[in-house]
Amino acid sequence: MSSNGPLRVGIGGPVGSGKTALMEGLCRAFRSSHEIAAITNDIYTKEDAEFLLRAGALAPERILGIETGGCPHTAIREDASINLA
Repeated sequence: MSSNGPLRVGIGGPVGSGKTALMEGLCRAFRSSHEIAAITNDIYTKEDAEFLLRAGALAPERILGIETGGCPHTAIREDASINLA
């Protein structure tokens, strides 16, 4: 973390392009040296978050899956805390 706040990394791409595998690799690579968390979003499922949990990429309390009910990009908001409601 810097004086500008936490570093956020967004990963996007088509279905099957390896986004979740990349997230797993990043989590494994940095979990011992950085304080990290993972947030996934999908229209109808929490499949990617469940994959990261099963893979043991991070502790369960550091992984959050969000079902948007629409285009996943609608979940991107200036104030992400609304997703916790």
